[in-house]
Amino acid sequence: MSTFFTADWHLSETRLEIMSRDIFDSPEHMNESLINLHNINSKVKKNDEVYVIGDVIFRDANVEETLPLIERFNGRKILIRGNHDRHITDEQFSPFFEEIIPEGEGIEMMIGDIPCYLTHYPTRGKKYKYNLVGHIHGAWKHQLNMLNVGVDVHHFCPVNEKFVSKYFTAITEYYDEDVWVAYNEINSRYRNNRGKKGTYFP
Repeated sequence: MSTFFTADWHLSETRLEIMSRDIFDSPEHMNESLINLHNINSKVKKNDEVYVIGDVIFRDANVEETLPLIERFNGRKILIRGNHDRHITDEQFSPFFEEIIPEGEGIEMMIGDIPCYLTHYPTRGKKYKYNLVGHIHGAWKHQLNMLNVGVDVHHFCPVNEKFVSKYFTAITEYYDEDVWVAYNEINSRYRNNRGKKGTYFP
């Protein structure tokens, strides 16, 4: 049995161009591609464990039509809720997930010998853990202590537990200061006046 991590499926998403998912012809094409082809079900077996770190279904999708798609994804699935999951109740989600973690919370676990924390929002990560997050789609893949496991930066595939340690090693041992240029003095004047302020929480 293997363990996988993924996020931000956004099933039935309609804003394909602004999401940089215009490689898909339609929401239906995107849904089918995520499930099959070279993506999730080609990697995940029926008994594998899959942590879905938020945003399963696009917030404006038809829930009754889209929910049954989750059953077609292989694996025993655990959901850590994200902002696009708010409109779906635990009762609606429960037939498809072994466990449902409330929005803003997370799960602590060991991946190999690395203490990790899984949560949808990067700002909700833990200082002394390696954080596996979603929410930010293609904005970035790595931070100093984080890995974005969202499908948009992993070729629409899940991340196998074996690769988590490889990413961790790359971050801690190989990446140079140019990877972390956001922390460089050249960007310091923009740190407080770029991007949307605040939080997605109500």
